Amino acid sequence: MANSEMKNAPPLYGWAIATGAGLVAFGVSLTLIGIEGNGSVGIGIVIALIVGTIFQIAERGAPPAKAPGEAPTVPASGSTKSAPAATTSASSTSAAAPAAAAAPEPTAAPTAPETTATEAPATESTKPQPLDGPVGEADDLKQISGVGPVLEGKLHGIGIYHFWQIARWSKDEIAWVDSFLNFKGRIERDDWIGQATKLAEASPSKPPA
Repeated sequence: MANSEMKNAPPLYGWAIATGAGLVAFGVSLTLIGIEGNGSVGIGIVIALIVGTIFQIAERGAPPAKAPGEAPTVPASGSTKSAPAATTSASSTSAAAPAAAAAPEPTAAPTAPETTATEAPATESTKPQPLDGPVGEADDLKQISGVGPVLEGKLHGIGIYHFWQIARWSKDEIAWVDSFLNFKGRIERDDWIGQATKLAEASPSKPPA
């Protein structure tokens, strides 16, 4: 116990050196620098405290020497094994999370586009009866409101050359031509049947007997 108390006591030789350093600092500041009175005393005290503290820290900071034959401290076996196990568990959990996030979500099969009645012509049974060519002289179909040269050519392409042919179209045949030309009801809106009926009366071209 006495040895322990002497070891923990402040190092007297350190404070003695610190006191000497303080006196030297006091003399230098008083004589060489020209600081008089309390200023020189304060500088000496500060230097003495700094030097003494350094010696005291150096003395107490050294680790105590182990007694001869003392066994080194070994950590408990349970603590050394549990840490790797916890690390392995955390690693497997973190590895499973990216794998779950990377799994692609199932995508729905693409659906076929819906078709409407106006996108394709009706069946051949509703197509107007075509002619291989005009009977006599072909009528000027451009006299029907809304029919131009391009449209007249398309009507010739399906065998329509005369007003009397258009005047005889049924509702199904009108729907077929309307779908074929992608008119979306324009034939009925422009009253092609009424116009063709009046034009057929004045036309020299007549249907075959």
